[in-house]
Amino acid sequence: MSNKKQIILTAIITFFVTGVLVFVLVAGSAVSYLMGNADNTQKLKKIEALIDGYYIYDYDKDKMMDMALTAYTMGVGDPYTTYIDKESFSEMVEEMTGNYVGIGIEVFIDTDNLITVIAPFDNSPASKAGILSGDKIVKVNGKAVNSKNYNEAIDLIRGKSDDSTDIVNLTVKRGEQTKEIKVKREEIVITTVSHRMLKGHVGYVRISNFGEHTAEEFETTLKALENQGAKYLLIDLRNNPGGTLESVVKVADSLMGEGNIITIRDKKGNEKKYNSDKNHNTLPLCILINGNSASASEALAGAIADSGRGTLVGEKSFGKGIVQTIYELGDGSAFKVTSARYFTPGGTCIDKVGIKPHIEVKLDDEYKNKAVSNIPYEKDYQLQMAVETVKEK
Repeated sequence: MSNKKQIILTAIITFFVTGVLVFVLVAGSAVSYLMGNADNTQKLKKIEALIDGYYIYDYDKDKMMDMALTAYTMGVGDPYTTYIDKESFSEMVEEMTGNYVGIGIEVFIDTDNLITVIAPFDNSPASKAGILSGDKIVKVNGKAVNSKNYNEAIDLIRGKSDDSTDIVNLTVKRGEQTKEIKVKREEIVITTVSHRMLKGHVGYVRISNFGEHTAEEFETTLKALENQGAKYLLIDLRNNPGGTLESVVKVADSLMGEGNIITIRDKKGNEKKYNSDKNHNTLPLCILINGNSASASEALAGAIADSGRGTLVGEKSFGKGIVQTIYELGDGSAFKVTSARYFTPGGTCIDKVGIKPHIEVKLDDEYKNKAVSNIPYEKDYQLQMAVETVKEK
């Protein structure tokens, strides 16, 4: 495993498409091909010639190209469509397939162009340090960051293998307040499913995100809870920012009877339906969601709700009903593009709308954006209601 310090990038329902060249990158003129405009091509050539002829300091053309490609794709205006440089793509793959060193947060570029925390991982260094969902990272080690220098910001948060310190200093904007938070980089052990037994034979399952091994972890968890005498099942998707399509489909299939789980529809109207078979766990089911439940977690919640398999408790979800495809570009870099919308079994696309729970329950403001594991049971009104609800089924 690489010693490179890392953080998790934006959580998405992702298709990994390997070996597909969407753009042919030709040295010295890749941006020209992307722009496809003769006037812009001439401008770029002139600028390149002026830099070569007159700029007095050293410069890195590869870095300039990465920045140009990043800026070009940002012009689409979609925070989930972006160019991924070689190093970042390699690290992204590692993050989704194994343990890594970092602070354990999911981020995206919000409409205000600020780097925004979707959620810190459960028990991660970021969570322990007090980073909350919705925090805006405005400085890293004193350097101002936003969408314009996003890749640099990510590198600063990750750190480097030869760093003399494992501490990263983050300045975050939280509402109207600005806070300085020091976070210690640590090895992040990627375990996405945890469980415990609650009173009254209620089996509680926490899914923090949908990673490569989530489905297998979930199956093992279900067996363990049933062996412990669980008669009811409660799945906590609060602050779950999403993950891969494959893992959420497998989890849904293990919970639902025969029927549709999710439908993916692309720009050309092509559809791909993912269905469940009749074999499934039959324990009475309740799902917890909140405003930070996004993407894949919303897909599961929508499937459970529309199929009538279980009851949703909590608050309206984030509202990300779109799919990103990652295309490798042949040189180690990649391009992530919003390529489709997904629809719940009832035919609803929840993008920018979210999913309303059957039973709405709010938390006190003190606990609204805190990690789920840090909310005392006596203050977790959502969990209490879910327990009551599932035992009535």
